[in-house]
Amino acid sequence: MRSIARKTVIATAALAAALGLSISSASATAQANFTITPGGAFTANAVNPTLTVPAAQLTCNSSQAKGTLKAGSNPGTGIGDITSITFNTCNVAGIDFTVTPDSTSYPWKINLDTMTGTDRANGTITGIRATITGFSCVATFSGSVTGWYQNSNRTLHVTGGGTLAAGSNANCLGLINPGDKANFVGDYVLTANQTISSP
Repeated sequence: MRSIARKTVIATAALAAALGLSISSASATAQANFTITPGGAFTANAVNPTLTVPAAQLTCNSSQAKGTLKAGSNPGTGIGDITSITFNTCNVAGIDFTVTPDSTSYPWKINLDTMTGTDRANGTITGIRATITGFSCVATFSGSVTGWYQNSNRTLHVTGGGTLAAGSNANCLGLINPGDKANFVGDYVLTANQTISSP
């Protein structure tokens, strides 16, 4: 009985230590800081960004985003804001569409979580909400997307993924339906250098 009790105590201690390590590691990740130089206001331009759902793809000739980045060393969550974004000359299969971001959803938040080497800062953009309208079609998309910022060419690569999806109002002749997952993809080149690093 003493042997079983001793083994139980050892196993419990090992489990507690493992859980403690996991919690500490998660906390360290959540509290990771990123340094942005110089920070402040930014403008970024994309050519041919796309929004893709299972049965259709919307393509725009261009898009422009404006926002701010926190200067210096800060936690990755909410380290930047997108305060406005426009989409120009958009279409689905040659049919003109407009994209109207919900101004009440600003700012969309830029969040960082990891670095890949010294050139790539990985993260998400959250709080997105925008409506597309066209011939016999309306759909509001909301959620988040994944992406990464590349120091060497000052480009924010929006790579889709995340939780972005069509809302309950989606009505587009069966091409876009409520709940459809959407991939928003675009390469936004900043007009001035911003460098991101992490200790």
